[in-house]
Parts: sequence; C-alpha cells; structure tokens
Amino acid sequence: MAKLSAVAALLAALLLIAHAIAYRRESGESCSEQLQQQQFLNHCQMHLRLQCQSGRFDSNTSDESQHFQLCCRQLKQMDRGCRYDGLNMMMRELMREEKGQQEIREMMQMAQNLPNQCNMKPRRCEMEMLSFRF
Repeated sequence: MAKLSAVAALLAALLLIAHAIAYRRESGESCSEQLQQQQFLNHCQMHLRLQCQSGRFDSNTSDESQHFQLCCRQLKQMDRGCRYDGLNMMMRELMREEKGQQEIREMMQMAQNLPNQCNMKPRRCEMEMLSFRF
C-alpha cells in the first residue's frame, strides 16, 4: 500500500511539472525568450534580404549559404511550436525596416518555406498577408 501511495505521489508531481511546462509554452513567454535567445532570427533575416536582393530563391553565394545554414540552426534551437511565431515576429520586424511591398511579399513567401528548406516541421508556416500592414 505504501508503494502505491509513493507511485501516486510521483505521478502527481510529474503531472504538475508537465502542466507547468505546457502552461509556460502556451503563454507565449517561452517563445519570446527563445526568439530573443536566437537573436530574433537575425541570420534568417539576412538570408531573406540577400535572396531578395539577388532576385533568386536559391542559395548560391557563400554569404547566402552561410546565413541559410545559421538560420536553420537558429530555427532548430526553437521549440517546434515556437517556429511559426518566431518567423511571424521576424517578418514584422523586417516590415518595419523594408520599404517595398514587392520585397516584403517575396520575403514572406520565402519565410513561409524556411522550415521545409531546413528540413524540419512544421514544413510550412502560413502567413496571412492581411496580418501585415502594407
């Protein structure tokens, strides 16, 4: 009987810990912290800028390739559930800095496919154009 009580107490403690972790992730605080730790996906931003400037959707130059690899590393360091939020926040930041609507649209299309290009899930982050001011 004492063993059963100890097992029940252990399960209850594990459930409390799991609930606390899930609550923290759902609150968004964890995603913001992760984004900050990953320097607001600065390498993803540079990768998108370079791609847009070169007019290509592939990585051929060494700078583009380097930023792409570092971007994938930054995304992989984030929880799967935070990648979408992180990419959306990154795009909002790019919108403040970039002027041209066409460039923003191209960057948004490329950003949506970054998880797939980095071979991770979710494969695509759908971003609604209406959620960004033009």
